[in-house]
Amino acid sequence: MATGGTGNSMATGDTERDMATSGTGSDILMVAAIDFGTTYSGYAYSLKGEYEKDELNIHANQSWNSGGKSLMSLKTPTCILINKENKEFESFGYEAENAYADIVIDNEADNYYFFDRFKMTLYTREDISTNMEIEDVRGNSLPAIDVFAAAIGALTHHMMEHVERQRINLQPNEIKWVLTVPAMWTDKAKEFMRECAEKAGIRKDRLVIALEPEAASIYCQHLPPDKMTGAIEGFSVADEGSKYLVIDIGGGTVDITAHHKVGKDDLQELCSASGGACGGTTVDREFLNLFENIVQERVMETLAKESTASYLDLLREFETVKRTISSTKRQKINFTIPFTDLTAHCLRFLEKEFKNAVEDSEYRNQITLAGDKMRMDKDLMKSLFDASCSNIVKEIKSVLQRVRSTDLKTFLLVGGFSECPIIQDAIKQAFPDVQILIPRHDPGLAVVKGAVLFGHKPDFITSRITRCTYGRRIRPIFDESKHDRNKRVGGDGGDRCRDVFEEFMGKDKKVQIDEVVNVEYHTVMNSQSSVSVAIYYTYEDHADYVDDKGCKKLGEFSVPIPDPTEERRYVDVEFKFGGTFLEVTATERKTGERIQYNYSLVN
Repeated sequence: MATGGTGNSMATGDTERDMATSGTGSDILMVAAIDFGTTYSGYAYSLKGEYEKDELNIHANQSWNSGGKSLMSLKTPTCILINKENKEFESFGYEAENAYADIVIDNEADNYYFFDRFKMTLYTREDISTNMEIEDVRGNSLPAIDVFAAAIGALTHHMMEHVERQRINLQPNEIKWVLTVPAMWTDKAKEFMRECAEKAGIRKDRLVIALEPEAASIYCQHLPPDKMTGAIEGFSVADEGSKYLVIDIGGGTVDITAHHKVGKDDLQELCSASGGACGGTTVDREFLNLFENIVQERVMETLAKESTASYLDLLREFETVKRTISSTKRQKINFTIPFTDLTAHCLRFLEKEFKNAVEDSEYRNQITLAGDKMRMDKDLMKSLFDASCSNIVKEIKSVLQRVRSTDLKTFLLVGGFSECPIIQDAIKQAFPDVQILIPRHDPGLAVVKGAVLFGHKPDFITSRITRCTYGRRIRPIFDESKHDRNKRVGGDGGDRCRDVFEEFMGKDKKVQIDEVVNVEYHTVMNSQSSVSVAIYYTYEDHADYVDDKGCKKLGEFSVPIPDPTEERRYVDVEFKFGGTFLEVTATERKTGERIQYNYSLVN
């Protein structure tokens, strides 16, 4: 996230820590959490009075209705429909899916934007900024911040309607909002989500960012052992001294970290979070590839664009199968397909029926049809999970290599895709000596419910591990023995070396919550009216120059120098680590003017 001081300052003391702890006062009557997922999103909340009596008395909408088949879901799809004429929000989730399917039938798709599974943009793109645009399913673009903000707004509005139906009347300032983000995301991506939430109408001083695997870990800390599948007598992740790996397996990504329970309310990271894009959508892609191998890509593209309702039904059917399929039961997997529409498009492009396309494919001995049912051999179905399983195991091994502790023998699986028996079996086979724990009921809600608990008690996490090496850009006196001659520039007092990376926080360092690093900046010219603060990061242990491969600018902002003079003026910059994102505060030394900068996300 690029930092900027152009209009993005806020009053002294409005740090994230202040925001988080403000919820312990009498002004906060409810904590509400938004879990904005790649494939599915949801929310949960609890009233302060209920939390004080029973910490696990957390409410969540567990009956999202698809509106089509009798599918009830714990969450709703992360998709949004926007009117193209006035750029106004139309619907979100299942309502958006179903409305867009009708719009396609009525040939009105050109009048709308339909965005689906767009959260992955913040994982795959490096040019994250408030100005970036994203494309919808038809290739039409809108500013990303408007799309994300509209989606967050839809979830908050739906939640407030849910609350009002419970006859609970609250003022906006009485609600603390918690927004979940993957721990392995960059600071740019995390700050972008904060900006989107504020644009959606959530007050800055009532907004807290929670890291997804941490939230899930906090939730499981509160669960008794009999609520955990795989628990053994005499052990709980809540026991003092327990160490475990948190593996959050969602739709788009797998987010992994390691925790150590040090004391009653003292949970510490053992290594920085990491992961990859190997969640449930990886399997979805393999499933669609299988169909494309049978009927060609153009048939499936036409099914999606012209028979959207049937296409969505196919994906929903597979979603149900994907989460429940067992590697030990049944030799054939049966599921419903849009046989009529598939046949119509096959006749149009391939000049043969769908059943003939199956018979002519490489899967003719593994797939049979019976009416609108497809029967697939179990081994073929399992093969769709191979890439996801192997990559998840690879990511887990990578984290274990970085954990200093050698006695980490417990894995905590959470997230919607963790419910899949094939994923569970792959992890068990790869790590046979490890105890695997899964919340017995609704592991897909562990993150959002844990986010509510984090909102009530944000100091449960006491230390984290840095993911990057952070530094600044300086111009030291040129040294022939160590500096690149191509970076030699003239300057006051002799030649200098430009673009030198000076580290002020190393990678894989244990930092306490709100640990502060102070860095001094100063003017370099007479009557200089501002001082530029540029922040860089790299996932390597070190960088020599800010333009080294892998070294990126986190951001840059200007600190005003009131009443510039010929004397050197100083700015003390405070970098606060250990929170869910980096905080930066600059103080002009002579006047004492202190401003906290939020990132404006300029590139």
